Amino acid sequence: MRRHAFTLIEMLVAMAILGVVMGLVAQYLVRQNELTRQAQAKSEVQDKVRTVMQLITQDLQLAGASQYVSSSGATSNLLSCPGTGCLSGSSSDVKDSLDLSYVTSLRTAGEACRRVSYTFSGSSFQRVETTCGSPLPTPAELASNILAVDVQYVCSNGNKLNNYPDTSNCDPKYAYPRSARVSVVGRSDASYPSTTSSTYKTLTGEVTCPSGFVCYAMEQEVLLPNFKNQ
Repeated sequence: MRRHAFTLIEMLVAMAILGVVMGLVAQYLVRQNELTRQAQAKSEVQDKVRTVMQLITQDLQLAGASQYVSSSGATSNLLSCPGTGCLSGSSSDVKDSLDLSYVTSLRTAGEACRRVSYTFSGSSFQRVETTCGSPLPTPAELASNILAVDVQYVCSNGNKLNNYPDTSNCDPKYAYPRSARVSVVGRSDASYPSTTSSTYKTLTGEVTCPSGFVCYAMEQEVLLPNFKNQ
């Protein structure tokens, strides 16, 4: 039986089919690489925004706490917050700053009163903590490429405040800060060229996520349990 040799036309057809298959495989691999990069960028920015929200939430919930429990179980009040002394928030468009104080029993009595400050330097969101009464050290970066930390305070009389204290709208003689609404928007550090720009609304404004990057936003209301009876 004679072997059948490929004709020139058959070889050209086979090469064309192989070229199409290889092209489809290459497109698939490129697409998979893009999806992997996008997933990594999303995961990175989500972790960053959640970390910022978690720390702010934790500190706000502790703000104004004054009771200290020693290792022997004895309790004492180590902090007094007359008026508005344990919470201060300043609005700067959607990049707000925050300063608060509280007592924690996780430290010795001499270091139990903590002062925490959150500030922005460009798009770098910073946090610093020290003992009450001590000068604030140089802030350390908590997260990079944070587009917004927008905080709105809800007074017990129902008023919503962009800055606190605000004695005109939340007089400490008759009212207190009941909760704080927090909106955080972050941008990925790594670029992702195929994305287009998008807009994210915050509590008091909005920010633009630039094209070529992945962004993520969170919003949460935090109760402030330690100011009602002060």
